[in-house]
Amino acid sequence: AVFITMGISYIFLLYFASRVLWGHARARLILFIVILGVPFIQLSVTTHSYLDANILVRYILGIPGIFLTSYIFAHPAYVIHGPVYAAVKRCMYTIAGVFFVYGILAGVIVPKGSFFPASIINEETFKSLFNLPVQFFRALCAIVAGYAITQILRVFKHQSDFHLLKLSKALEASGDTVVITNAEGRIEYVNRAFERQSGYLAEEAVDQKPNILRSGEHENSFYEQMWKTILQGKTYQGILTNKRKDATFYHEFKTIVPMKNRHGQITNFVSTGKDITSRILFENELAKAAATDPMTGAANRLQCNRWLKSATDHARQSNSSVALIMFDIDDFKRVNDTFGHNAGDAVLINTAEIVHSVIRSHDMFARWGGEEFVILQIDTPYEGTIALAERLRTKIEQTQFRNIGHITISLGVAQFD
Repeated sequence: AVFITMGISYIFLLYFASRVLWGHARARLILFIVILGVPFIQLSVTTHSYLDANILVRYILGIPGIFLTSYIFAHPAYVIHGPVYAAVKRCMYTIAGVFFVYGILAGVIVPKGSFFPASIINEETFKSLFNLPVQFFRALCAIVAGYAITQILRVFKHQSDFHLLKLSKALEASGDTVVITNAEGRIEYVNRAFERQSGYLAEEAVDQKPNILRSGEHENSFYEQMWKTILQGKTYQGILTNKRKDATFYHEFKTIVPMKNRHGQITNFVSTGKDITSRILFENELAKAAATDPMTGAANRLQCNRWLKSATDHARQSNSSVALIMFDIDDFKRVNDTFGHNAGDAVLINTAEIVHSVIRSHDMFARWGGEEFVILQIDTPYEGTIALAERLRTKIEQTQFRNIGHITISLGVAQFD
């Protein structure tokens, strides 16, 4: 059993040393050659003795395996890269020296055999020279190697702890929100930026699901598509409108990355979010400015044309109707000429306020230009539109405009069906 265990250990040592030095293909070739040589060792056992077979294994497998391993440790760049290299280089050299000495003590200093050189260079001659058994020095090598390996592991642990500390500080100092969940979507970690952004403390968020931030601004299909993407192992990127603890909304550019184990199974999701609320609000303001009349707050002519096209297209497809009321203020030029343009602007603003007070929330109101205004109604009976026009005319004519008195309007009603 000892003989077989020793042989297998030398074979693996030779294989992995070859793999580091020359790559997978050559290492497999060497392993194949070694396996082919096993019958010759068996033949040696049958024709000689187990002792001679033991010596052959040490010579054929032990010496190259141990010395190649020593060579690898003497050149740490084969196995270690990066900042940890300098920290463990001395320990690696120590292990290289230990393996070299052990190669001599275990591969060259062998039990006394019946053939050369084992008949001359063996454990008995070594003991006669140093008055100590070779096993003592082998054990000493093992102790030194164990100490060096312990130091290497300590360096790796220190480096690992240091990198984790740096990563933790970077995450805490980041201005972007970071959320880590398990595979089921339950929160395991949030950084301080998340606490500031969402209003939830870490202890409140951990073990919850991210839907505590759901604002209701997105359809269920939006979240279904997001989950479908990340469960396929793909990275998701998109803009989310979330709700803070105080019920106010904010906008995030969200990136969600699935983390997988060595078997390709998703174990965690890492989510980062950049607050783009200011940008979204600015873009909304720009869009509103491009579609709104700045004086009256009604839609402008460009937006009205868009509405009109969309409404008529919808009417064609759904066999519904679109009603339009168009009106202007009578003798508006006289108002400007008599009372000044500031008074004329006030009339336009007050007229728009009156219109907003009589139309429905889903009716569309626009300033067509000058003192002309348009109201669009969808799927409204023609009689209802006529009634609205009459209410509007009556209310405007009954209103007392400051410094001006009463005004009248002229209007027309059309229906598309």
